[in-house]
Amino acid sequence: MVKGSVVVGTEVGLHARPAADFVRLASLSGHQVNITNRVGKKAVGTSILGVLSLGAKYGEELLIEVDGPDEAKVLEALIAVVSGQKSV
Repeated sequence: MVKGSVVVGTEVGLHARPAADFVRLASLSGHQVNITNRVGKKAVGTSILGVLSLGAKYGEELLIEVDGPDEAKVLEALIAVVSGQKSV
């Protein structure tokens, strides 16, 4: 399992489109993905409702955990989505 922290870089936060991009990438990867907000609320990365329930706002730091055979690559891609550097 690998872990990485990321600051939400999209002005709307991890809401609507960025959340959908995150969930799509997590789902397609086939890896186990969890995301945790600053107060410790954890969500499964393949659940759009779970990710949206975190209420992550612009500038907030999140922790992403990925478990699977190509976990480092998947983590890097998920961090890029949350930071606003890439969309799926």
